[in-house]
Amino acid sequence: MRAVSHPARWRVLQELWNGSTLTSTDAAELAGLSPSAMSYHLRRLAALGLVEQSASADGRERPWRASTDGLNMTGQPDESLGGMMMQNFAADIARALATPPPPDGDPRPWPANFAHRRVRMTRAESKALHARISAVITEAEEAGNARAERGDEAGEPAYRYDVFFAAAAADDGQETGRP
Repeated sequence: MRAVSHPARWRVLQELWNGSTLTSTDAAELAGLSPSAMSYHLRRLAALGLVEQSASADGRERPWRASTDGLNMTGQPDESLGGMMMQNFAADIARALATPPPPDGDPRPWPANFAHRRVRMTRAESKALHARISAVITEAEEAGNARAERGDEAGEPAYRYDVFFAAAAADDGQETGRP
């Protein structure tokens, strides 16, 4: 997780996961780095299997594309790493919510909405909910991949869902004496 917690790497991954293909120069402009620094970051992401080079039209450019559709991180990060990833997630959410709505008459719905819920449940219920949501996401991914392979997506907008699970023990006040 530490390798993708760097804000520049995370920003470029988000763009590549959206279907873009970027050269080191394009990615550097997006992330605010020099092309040589971004080349280093792209090579690190490639070593992790998250990005790969794609064919170049002229043989000189070296474009990069995502080699995965996303990332599934498990385990508990240390506090500084968790904080860095939360900053990356917050920046993603801010960009999505700042996206202007489509013009009147455009059939696409608003590109972003945000939901935050607190659900009281046991550890077993939390694990079961995570498994159910993951299964729904996997089903949607498989359907989308099959549609893309058949070429059935012409003219259809593509949607991306970012799901963030943060299961934490609730402080019910028993240990601190608070109500």
